Amino acid sequence: MRNIFTLVILLIGIAVFGQEYGFDIHNTSLDEYIQMEEKLGSERIPTTLKHVSFNRDAQPIKFKRNQKVIPDLVSYYYFKEKDSTMSYVLYEWDESRQSKKANLNYTKSKKFQKALIRKFNKLEKSITKLYGEPETEGDLSDLKQANLKGGLDKINTWRPNDSTEIEMYAAISNYYEKKEMVTISPTHRIRLYIRNIKKEEKISPKLDDEKLDTLKSISSEFIQTLGQKDLVKSKEYLSELILKTVTYEQLNILIDNLDFDRETELIYSGIQLGLDGSVFTMLQFKS
Repeated sequence: MRNIFTLVILLIGIAVFGQEYGFDIHNTSLDEYIQMEEKLGSERIPTTLKHVSFNRDAQPIKFKRNQKVIPDLVSYYYFKEKDSTMSYVLYEWDESRQSKKANLNYTKSKKFQKALIRKFNKLEKSITKLYGEPETEGDLSDLKQANLKGGLDKINTWRPNDSTEIEMYAAISNYYEKKEMVTISPTHRIRLYIRNIKKEEKISPKLDDEKLDTLKSISSEFIQTLGQKDLVKSKEYLSELILKTVTYEQLNILIDNLDFDRETELIYSGIQLGLDGSVFTMLQFKS
């Protein structure tokens, strides 16, 4: 029995290190993910922003891999602070994250868009070979749609077992529109999530003094970055939930309505629960 168990572990190791992504999140340790990135020649990225978690997650570990034509791949590894058990992995190819300038209308060539679609299709084929056909919404076949409102998008979801979820989506659009305070900007992005959805002991979210101090510090840095009109850096402080929709124009409007010479004061802090069980913090300031 011991020999069989050892063989399984060895096969898992070979599967992880023989590819570019680690899909078996339950049988792949944080150290193995890091070793995989190092073998692939990835560059480790410092985690400069404090990550506040109500699920006992530690600070994520990030790597960047250089890509040709398409955006560089940034890998995010989230794990439990207590025992380094993996929570989820995010692989992201996002043009807006890598732009050096705050550009509202950064359209891309057909060559770029076709390369991004090929990447998505290749990943889809590989994952489907491992886990079967996914649940699918959307379509990337008609590139003409990329110039129209709504653009191209597709989302695939695989559920290999009752404790793993793999989700991949692409958004490809050259559409630009500005109407008063609302701006729709071009988007070129692939995101691939591998989530550990194993049910754990329910944790009652609590905004303790340590978390509150960290959030206040992050908010202060965000406001300071806005005061410097560094729109690209200011986006690094935004959560994934709103990053998809917030535009540089909206950040400029926020800058115009803030008085950076006046000191801000925290007047309310609390926690909100989403319908899906997700946790949000709310801080309200006045100046």
